[in-house]
Amino acid sequence: MIVFDCSRYARIAERNRERFEAVHRFEEPDRVPVAIGVGGPYYAWLFGYTLMEYYSSFKVMVDVQLMGLKWRFEWLQDDVVGVGVHLDVGSIAEGIVFDCRIAMPDERNPWRSPWIVPRIYSIEDIDRLEIPDPDDHPGIQAYYDRVEEFTKFVRKEYGDIPVGRGGLQIHPPVSAAGSLMGPQRLYIWLYRYPDEMHKLLRKLEETFDRLQRYRHERVGGGMDSISLSDDHSGYLSRSMYKKFALPYNLRLYEKYGRRYRGLHMDSHMDHITDIITDVYKVNSVDVGVENNLGILAEAFNGRVIFNGNANWRVLVDGNHEKIRKEVERCIYTAAPVGGYIFDNGGETYAGIPPENLKYEVEYAKKIGVYPIRRRETDLSRE
Repeated sequence: MIVFDCSRYARIAERNRERFEAVHRFEEPDRVPVAIGVGGPYYAWLFGYTLMEYYSSFKVMVDVQLMGLKWRFEWLQDDVVGVGVHLDVGSIAEGIVFDCRIAMPDERNPWRSPWIVPRIYSIEDIDRLEIPDPDDHPGIQAYYDRVEEFTKFVRKEYGDIPVGRGGLQIHPPVSAAGSLMGPQRLYIWLYRYPDEMHKLLRKLEETFDRLQRYRHERVGGGMDSISLSDDHSGYLSRSMYKKFALPYNLRLYEKYGRRYRGLHMDSHMDHITDIITDVYKVNSVDVGVENNLGILAEAFNGRVIFNGNANWRVLVDGNHEKIRKEVERCIYTAAPVGGYIFDNGGETYAGIPPENLKYEVEYAKKIGVYPIRRRETDLSRE
């Protein structure tokens, strides 16, 4: 059994949270918050488990997540703001909801990340795609039953460890379509078959609505906050984005984002910053590595909290000079305008040496002390 001092770590998390709250008020805390996007797959690799073991055993999953949190609080020492575990199924919601074949890690491929096998190959497949009824859908019911089973397991075996009870939700329509048909077919068909693609996107929007309402009925929680993860849409031109992504995303924000709106995009967003700030009116944005941070900092100044953009690739070989330059680029470009949280763009992938991650965190905390002055050299990525 993992020894995990929940109350002690919760106190540390609360102190870290105060730093984040200042940023969310566009005030200057003592330094830039540093919150590294690490999760279960990275922890599994770090502690010697395969993804097959991680995804197939409640005990391994909980132990790995707790060891990972303990490692962050005691060794990595970034600004963790939450304590608890959750059922991790990978990014396969569309596969569950639309009955796709899902490739899971197995003995032959123990390090394969769960992925969805596309099911839309023809226009007729769009017509055949049914909007699910969550009350009568075996896959959706099985997911929520497993969440309850996981929660009971944690309470029985680990006591008072908090358990996250998030619901099952697909990506917003464009990215959900990418999961169901593959990105290459998605981008070609948006140009070639626009009417048919709008038919698909409307189905996906209605599915999102149904899942959102069902989550509220099943596990509770508010209906006034929403965060969209929309990687696929960032590769669209501005005109195509306005035609195929904006109207659907905006309706979701207006329905479910009265109190809070978040956006995650590992892809480009520097060509749609005015949409993010003036149309979507989001509160916070998770920024991928492919963006010019200078453009985002100028657009988000005093209006949007943003995190990310540090290129995780510099962590692979561990060249300290490259790591320092990447940290400096992010902090000196984004932090002077306020509202910035240091993080790598996207997730931190298994295989990145932990000592390089620790060096990055320590250096970001060292140079991120306020007041921060923007350097004369433009450090933002071109």
